[in-house]
Amino acid sequence: MQGNFFTDKTAVKTIDRYRIIYLGMAVLSFVITEMGRNIYRPFIYSNNIDDFGIADSIGNSGGIMVQVFFTLAILNSRGRKAFNVVVFLVIGYILYEILQPYLPRGTFDWKDIYGTLIGGVIALLVLFLLKKTIKNKVIYTFN
Repeated sequence: MQGNFFTDKTAVKTIDRYRIIYLGMAVLSFVITEMGRNIYRPFIYSNNIDDFGIADSIGNSGGIMVQVFFTLAILNSRGRKAFNVVVFLVIGYILYEILQPYLPRGTFDWKDIYGTLIGGVIALLVLFLLKKTIKNKVIYTFN
C-alpha cells in the first residue's frame, strides 16, 4: 500500500463503513456546533451564566471536530494515519490562533486553544471507540 503521512491509495479509492461514519460524524458535529453557536451561546450570554468559557470556545471545539471528521471522510485515513490527521489539524488550529493578533481583526484567546484541544481529544476518543466497536467493511472500491 503506497501512500503518505495521512492516507494510502487504496483507502482513498474505497467506500467503507468507516468513511460513511466519518461523514456522518462531520455532519453531526457541524449541526451540534451551529446549535451551540446560535442557540446555546446567545442564551448563556443573555443570562450572564458562567459556563467556564464553553460558549466562548464552542466554535473551536466543535469546528475542529467537523474538520477532523470531514478530512477523514475525504482521505479515509485509518489507524496511525487517522491519528496523524487529528494531530495535524489540532496543531494547525492552534498555530492559527497564535497568529490571530497579526491578522486583520484577529484576536488571540486562550479559550479557543483549550476548545481546540478538547475537541481534538473528543475526536480521538470517538475514533478509538469506532475502532473498538465497529468492524470495518468495504462497500465499494473504485479502480
